Amino acid sequence: MLITVEDYKRITGKTLADEELAKVETLLGIAISQIENITGYKLEVETLTEDYDYNKRIYLDKRPVAEIVSINSDDEYKSRRNYIEFVNFSNCPCNIKEKEIEVTYKAGYDELPDWLKYEISMLVNDFINSMDEESGKYKSDDISYTFVDFAANKREKIESVVRRIYG
Repeated sequence: MLITVEDYKRITGKTLADEELAKVETLLGIAISQIENITGYKLEVETLTEDYDYNKRIYLDKRPVAEIVSINSDDEYKSRRNYIEFVNFSNCPCNIKEKEIEVTYKAGYDELPDWLKYEISMLVNDFINSMDEESGKYKSDDISYTFVDFAANKREKIESVVRRIYG
């Protein structure tokens, strides 16, 4: 797993009882899943092969890009942070190279950066705190069931994390 309960404990400074460990581990997995659902990609490094229209710059879909493995073009290119730039691309009407470029690249994280571990830990921490606040509203003789949707509850924060990944 890219982030562990130990990471969570170190970041938040919390000590967890045995019954809390499984809850935190589950919530960490849910937070990562929600981020992956929005981005459409796994956070862990994976090798992808995708087709793009031939252009001066090709912005790769998954971030962060770790390595360009191959491109099915003889044109000279430079690998930039999250895109490829063709050096001699001509953007004139005479350039009718309407073709697709197949790019194979590795993208994702071998290990989450500290800022992302922190953001995920804070999402989980906020969710736990909001669950505790919600449960404190009811008396012992009340009978009530409430389903709190993790994604809806923290949607804005999750989207903020995704925007930082895609820079």
